[in-house]
This record gives sequence, C-alpha cells and structure tokens, in this order.
Amino acid sequence: MRAIATTWRDLLLNTTAEVGQAAPTQPVRNPYITGDPVIGKGLVGRDDVLRRLEELWYGSANPPSVVIFGHRRMGKTSILRNLDGRLGSQVHVAYVNLLVLGDLRNGAADLFLKLADSIADTLRHKQVPAPIVDDAAFERRPELAFERYLKQVGKTLNEQRLIIALDEFEQLEEWITNKRLPNDIMKTLRGYIQMDERIAFAFAGLHTLEEMSGNYFQPFFASVIPVKVSFLSRGAVDQVLANPPDPEFGLDYEREALDDIYALTNGQPYLVQLIGHRLVNRFNNLTFEQGKAQEPRFRRADVEAVITSDFFDQARYYFTGVWGQAQQGAPEQQTILRCLASHLDGLPLARLCEISGLPESTVDQALQTLCRHDVVHNRDGQWRYTVELFRRWVEQSGWER
Repeated sequence: MRAIATTWRDLLLNTTAEVGQAAPTQPVRNPYITGDPVIGKGLVGRDDVLRRLEELWYGSANPPSVVIFGHRRMGKTSILRNLDGRLGSQVHVAYVNLLVLGDLRNGAADLFLKLADSIADTLRHKQVPAPIVDDAAFERRPELAFERYLKQVGKTLNEQRLIIALDEFEQLEEWITNKRLPNDIMKTLRGYIQMDERIAFAFAGLHTLEEMSGNYFQPFFASVIPVKVSFLSRGAVDQVLANPPDPEFGLDYEREALDDIYALTNGQPYLVQLIGHRLVNRFNNLTFEQGKAQEPRFRRADVEAVITSDFFDQARYYFTGVWGQAQQGAPEQQTILRCLASHLDGLPLARLCEISGLPESTVDQALQTLCRHDVVHNRDGQWRYTVELFRRWVEQSGWER
C-alpha cells in the first residue's frame, strides 16, 4: 500500500507541476474587480466585519443601529451588498446608495420615497407582503408618510427584522448644509427606529458619526455602534490575487511578487485588485497581441512593470479622494502629507514641526486625524504613509491636483 501511495503521489506531483507551468492557449479572463462592488464568493478578507454584523443582528429581536466606516475604497459597499445572504431569512437589508439621489431636488420627499421604494423592493424579493408606496402622500408630507409606511411594514414583519442601509451617509450632511434637508433629520430618523425595535439603520461612510460637523448627528451618538472596515491582511491579499473565484484562472504569483504588492498597498482592496487586473491585461497583451511568450507566473519585475503613470491615472479617483478628504476636519493635513511624501521611512513629530513650520499642537492634531482615517501611522516614533502608492502619488504631483 505504501508503494502504491508513493507512486501515485509522485505522478500527481509531476502532473501538478506540468499544469502549473502550462501556458494558456487563449486570453485569460480577468477575475479582478476594479470598480463595481464585489458580490458573492469574490468578497475575501471581510469575514471579521461580516461576523461582527451577524453577531449584532442575526437572531436579535432588537437589532442595534451601526455606522460602518473606514478608508476610501475599502469595501464598505461590498459588505453592505453581501449582508442579505449572511443574516438568515429573518433579517432583511434594504440598501440605498445616497449618491444616486443627486442634489435631492425635491428635498425630504426624494429621500423618504427612495427609502420606502427600497424597503418595498427588498420585502417583495424576500416574498414578504410589502405595503404599497403612495407617491402623492410622500410629496405632500414626506416625514409623516414615511412614518406611516414604517408602521405598515411593522405589521408584516412579525418576528422578522429590517435593516435600512444608507451608503455614503456623509451625503446627508451635504444636503443639510445646502438646505435640502432640515437640520433635525437625524432626530427624525432616530424617532423612526425608536418606534419599532425590529427596525434599525446601518450608515456606511468615511467617518464615525462623532466626526461629522455640526450637531446634526448628535441624536445617534449614544445608540449607534461603530464598526470599522480596515485593510486586508497579508493572507487575504494572497488569497484575492492567487486564488480568485474563477476555477479556470491559469496564472500564478511568485512569493516575492505577492510581498511587493502587499508592501505597495498595505492591503488596500481597490489597489490590490487594480494591480492584479493590470497584471492580467499585460500578460494577455504581451502573449496574444505581441506574440511574446510569457511564463504563467507573475514575478516582481511584472509588478514593477504595471506601476506606471497610467496606473496612477487609472487610480486617480482613489488618490484624489483621499487627498480631498485631508481637507476636512483638522487643519494642515495636506501640509503634513506634503512634508512626509519625500521621506519613505517617515519622520518624527519634532522633525515634522520643523519642516512644516507649524506648532506642535497643529501637527499633532493633523496627524491624529490622518491616522484615524488610515492615511498615516506611527511606527517606532516615525510617522509615515500607510499606503506606499499614495505616498508616491503625492510625491509626484498630489498637492498640485
């Protein structure tokens, strides 16, 4: 038996090695997602956040409201879009991306009508009777119409629960500032969930509620639970790249290439996916358009080859978003980022004060805000960028954009 097992082991290992080195005979389908939310088995490395939300909501008769916050393009939308399949048949998630409402031309009527439509669609999808949405009632008195609608929904829920997920929730503050919504809108929303313990809100965005300006969000401070979405672990990055959810994916990575990608991105999901996407595109172009034979295994040189000016142009939305966020909150955040950009190994606080010409209190406040948003971090007394690719972008031209 030992001899037979050894023979088959050797045969299988030899065959596996041959398959691993076999070059694809047609363009490789690109499994990496660089724009849309990741839905289904492609979502990797977020089990900790999903488990936390399951703990809060699954089987709970009184689901708490939460704010899901984190660094830009970290996968918050993907998490919200994957919740419905993780919480069982008794919890329904009505998802609304507030950006689709634009400038909220009709004020609160547009907001509450969209929420009601989303709830109705979600319940129907789950084969739960959904009350009819009376558009005219929402146009006349939107807050009252939504309150009445939720009471009707409550009659159909029985032992079920409803989570109303508001993505890009900072948009609420912009509408309040622009007088599209009343200043007490959050008080109104909190009143709705106090009306029925089976209904809760999930806010997703870049900030915790405490960071929002003004007192608009004060009503939720005491009752909302913060859930942070951070960077992918090194193991999750390896899984995303080397084991994408495509059984026909025929390419592989050397260990050094995976290490380099992690060092460049620190596990920032969007940038990880973008590098993988460009690697596959480059392989297909060289192999099938230029006729240059390529090993089906990415090396460190391949990673370096795709980090070009085109890469930074393609990731422009991400970089400018992080840069723009540094204009909000504590003053002089962008000044600190400029000072750090040319120092790969970082700088101590005292040196940052010296270079920037700013008082220590201002520098420290800016650093703490940037740290809270995962833009910089402190290691052994040295402040440095958390994402190396963002540092390179700022060093090249970030402050001019």
